[in-house]
Amino acid sequence: MSRPKSTHIYCANCLNCKVATHTCPRNGTRERRVRCAAGQWVTSAGNEKTYSLHTVLSRRKVRCAHYDSMGESDLREFIKDLEANLPAERIIVPPSQPIPRREVRI
Repeated sequence: MSRPKSTHIYCANCLNCKVATHTCPRNGTRERRVRCAAGQWVTSAGNEKTYSLHTVLSRRKVRCAHYDSMGESDLREFIKDLEANLPAERIIVPPSQPIPRREVRI
């Protein structure tokens, strides 16, 4: 990971950065993802953007009106610990019960 510029803030160091469980409506699989509780991560269509746990460290901004730091004094240590402890790949949990298919009658 490259050294952060002094003007960049890491979204992973913000109190609005929350871990949530996303369930796929098609097949019921679940995945732990990260979202911004302040609603700052949106797509061009206006939908909420979420990130996998292993990619949240790449999310940085120059400034954010909703940034609330978890602690600037040990930022490098915090980011280093996150990099070491976050999973390196996506963790997808299969559904506990199969999703029933809709019965179609003609």
